[in-house]
Amino acid sequence: MGKTRTIREARSYVIDLPDFHLAPVSLTFSALVDSLVQAKRFLVRLPDTPLEYNSMYIAADELGAFVHEYGNEMIAGLSAFYDPDPYSQARRMFKGDNIKIKSPQLNMLCGSTPSNLMKFMPEGAWEQGFTSRLLMIFSDERITGDDFAPKTHNHSTDLEHDLRIINSLTGEFEVTEDYRDAVNNWRGAGEIPVPSHPKLLHYVTRRRAHLYKLSMIASIDRGNGLVLTKADFNTAMGWLLEAESAMPEIFKSGSGNADGQAIEEIMYFMQTIDRGQGVAKHKIINFAKDKIPLHSILRIVEILEGSGKIQAIGVDKRTGQQVYKVTKDQ
Repeated sequence: MGKTRTIREARSYVIDLPDFHLAPVSLTFSALVDSLVQAKRFLVRLPDTPLEYNSMYIAADELGAFVHEYGNEMIAGLSAFYDPDPYSQARRMFKGDNIKIKSPQLNMLCGSTPSNLMKFMPEGAWEQGFTSRLLMIFSDERITGDDFAPKTHNHSTDLEHDLRIINSLTGEFEVTEDYRDAVNNWRGAGEIPVPSHPKLLHYVTRRRAHLYKLSMIASIDRGNGLVLTKADFNTAMGWLLEAESAMPEIFKSGSGNADGQAIEEIMYFMQTIDRGQGVAKHKIINFAKDKIPLHSILRIVEILEGSGKIQAIGVDKRTGQQVYKVTKDQ
């Protein structure tokens, strides 16, 4: 809920940062690589050697607007740019014009509805590396407000100032003993609580990497020292567990299909016409034949009865067919 406004707000804070490269919303993988080549940053760090890397940020209100379909080339490339390992690409049209990026890195902030995400990701995708690199944030909270209230601009100058400082920070994070102990204790206990949903099986293997990156975010939010403490571990763990607790709801909310929608419509129809004497089976069939294939109708009725959503309460004397009613707890 509210994903478009959230991403738009995030984009408004970073668009004016020096050397902060935002990717075009819609592009092919070749265009993505070309854009990443141009997203170079060169930092002078006297007396240390200069730092050079290519980093780009994708902020798309809709995942489908950025990646139109699940393609192996694009998905494999996005997975490769998760870590800043050297990348090269040979262009067949231009001999000798091979692309080489010493240290590429890509960040993504994309929105999607659960149903569109389930349609976009084929079943086998949840067993591959791309999905294990995603932190999926789900919320179905509906905030009721006054659409006609005076508009207020909540852009934080303090946050904008902090982001400019963060954007200039370089160097390696130090790890304190208490942070190290917190991580080792968590690992020793089995990294509990471990997400158990089948589609998160491969995500679990990368939880520690997510925890470390969230810890670094917690650290630079706290100060400029580039030091990971137990407080950063606790903050990062809180973020991680909050996200993971809602992840299964994504698959539940996105699992709707034609049969599921037909079931809801059939039950609504039955409740609408029932006058306390139930609904004859032939009326259910006549309604359902315009919603689902004919060969599926009786199976749907069996599913409704077997799941306890409807129950037989008698027989129609005129047709000899069973009469059903929606159970009260539905």
